[in-house]
Amino acid sequence: MPQTRECDYCGSDIEAGTGTMLVRTNGSTIHYCSAKCEKNAELGREARDLNWTDAGRESDRQETAAAEREAEEAAAEADDEEAEDDSEAAPDLEAAESEAADADDEDEPVDGDTEADSEAADEDAADEAESSEDADEDTEAEEAEA
Repeated sequence: MPQTRECDYCGSDIEAGTGTMLVRTNGSTIHYCSAKCEKNAELGREARDLNWTDAGRESDRQETAAAEREAEEAAAEADDEEAEDDSEAAPDLEAAESEAADADDEDEPVDGDTEADSEAADEDAADEAESSEDADEDTEAEEAEA
């Protein structure tokens, strides 16, 4: 009964009565389905480096799967970093609100402030008002002369 063999280089099936069988001096046999496989083997080319061989297709699948896994891991890491950034933003808002509240408290007079400080502020405001009135009088005088 005829047997179907597998090409030792590319992995395809060899029908009975076709292909080449190479017997080495040490007694090992190598089956090739075509002259293409035989010549590539003689040239020392690795079957896993050629996409048209089963080994090449398998290594391609493994590389593709590895690249997909790496891409998924990178995407997961990016999502984790974004989540960490979002979680860090909330305490910053709370800190900003507490700082704003502290600043408001500083603007309000504290019990330790004296009346002299508030009187000095009132005098400064009065001086500014007088200087603006003097400026208004100067501009009116200039307009009258013209």
